[in-house]
Amino acid sequence: MIQPEDISRKALAIYREYMRAWIEGEAGYFPRRIPAQTNPGADVVAAIDKVRRLREGSKDVLGYGYSVEWKEVQSRRHGKNFFPSKIFIATELDLLRLVGKEKEFRRFTDAVSRLRAEFPDLDSWVRSNIAAVTEAAPDLDGLCEVLRYFRDHPRPNTFARELPLSVDSKFVERHERVLWQWLDLVLPPHEVRCDEDHFSRRFGLRYHEPDIFVRFLDSAVQADLGFPCDALAIPLHTIGAWDLRDITAVIVENRVNLMTLPKCTRAVAIGGLGNGASLLRYVYWLQHARVWYWGDLDREGIEILSRVRAIYPNTTSLFMDRETLDRYRHLTGRGSGRRIAGRPAHLTPAEADALDVCDQEGLRLEQERVPQSAVVDKFARCLDASMGAAAVLRLSPMSNRTDAGINTTS
Repeated sequence: MIQPEDISRKALAIYREYMRAWIEGEAGYFPRRIPAQTNPGADVVAAIDKVRRLREGSKDVLGYGYSVEWKEVQSRRHGKNFFPSKIFIATELDLLRLVGKEKEFRRFTDAVSRLRAEFPDLDSWVRSNIAAVTEAAPDLDGLCEVLRYFRDHPRPNTFARELPLSVDSKFVERHERVLWQWLDLVLPPHEVRCDEDHFSRRFGLRYHEPDIFVRFLDSAVQADLGFPCDALAIPLHTIGAWDLRDITAVIVENRVNLMTLPKCTRAVAIGGLGNGASLLRYVYWLQHARVWYWGDLDREGIEILSRVRAIYPNTTSLFMDRETLDRYRHLTGRGSGRRIAGRPAHLTPAEADALDVCDQEGLRLEQERVPQSAVVDKFARCLDASMGAAAVLRLSPMSNRTDAGINTTS
């Protein structure tokens, strides 16, 4: 026979169902019958106790909750007794009090009504995200204030903590997930960077930007930009705002490799981005630059190369082809073992061929294993072709480094 705790569990499921029915404006939801096993069983003493507990937990006794219709049953085993024939919840209030959700439901209905009234574009989201509405309801005043501000001042170009709002300074950061979904629907499409997966960049906020490591391979470029040293870390958008013309950009993952690149005319090296290489789309002068990419020759490195080339299609790779892999196979190590079906897009045949071998044999050629003499020779041969015969200033191994190993001269 069903017991009060069983009914409470079923009532919670009914409550969640009723929230959806309320949103959809369904009438006649109550009374709601609860499917119940009402057979008393063979144990007479146990049956009497179950009937007693069922009655004591009912609306007849408590004044709220489930109701029971009783039926007099005559049986050889139990004699003449009343047993439940039907269990149901008669009203909304009975349901809410039974599951202890009165306050939550009132907050929920208030949130739905307010969002629909002030931000009708959120109606479809509300219908599809009942649990999220319930979660957001206690903070609805602040959320609506933030939403109003962005609607009236799109892309404010300030830190979230500087917004002139009554909420605490970390409120936007705590609620980014729901605000992201709401702002996508409320703001005009041209005010949202839909290709951006970073909240602040997507909605025009300032934020603590990643620092990009840069080394000037040409002292003339360094002087033009007014920097006192040839290697430094600079915020992303500071680099993006440079006005560089007729420039070669060498993107290098390993920091030491970057620091030991040969000096080159009209060249800048950018390094240490890893999976953040897609941030280079904010370095707008790269659109008109000669872009070279050098990373580890393995599945991960090739994927990063593909992402860079998706942004800058004319990107040329260094030491990331089948010829390099065959030449330095004795220097390879074990790859990560990560296997993914298919190849990344934006690869040359030679790069794709190298990737296939790396995948099949589990190989990785770390870029720091490539001999420095080969790097200098590659710069002389490959960059000469794109910049002119005088572009590469051939140096002795130590001519561009101090005793500390870092170039401090221009």
